[in-house]
Amino acid sequence: MEKCSFCIQRINRTSRKAKSEGRELEDGEIQTACSAACGTHGIVFGDLNDPESRVSKLKNHKRAFTLLEQFGTDPNVIYLAKIDPNKKGSEEGHH
Repeated sequence: MEKCSFCIQRINRTSRKAKSEGRELEDGEIQTACSAACGTHGIVFGDLNDPESRVSKLKNHKRAFTLLEQFGTDPNVIYLAKIDPNKKGSEEGHH
C-alpha cells in the first residue's frame, strides 16, 4: 500500500492544461481519483486558500473537524461529523 499523494499527477496535468490555455483553474476542476469515483460526492477536493471554493466553505462548516491537529500536524484532510436525523435538538435533521 502506498501513502496517498492527493493525486499530484492529476493536479499537475490539470494545472498545466489550464496554464497552456491561458486561464486560471476553476473550482472543482481538479479531481482526485477517489473524489471522481465517489458517486455520493462524499469526497471533495479543492483549494483551501480560496475562501470561495466549495472545500473552503465545507472546512469552515460547524460540522468540520480534523484528526490530531492538536499535535501540530497541520492536516489537509477535513471530515464532517455525521448528522443524526433522530437526535433531539439537531437543526440539520429536520426539513
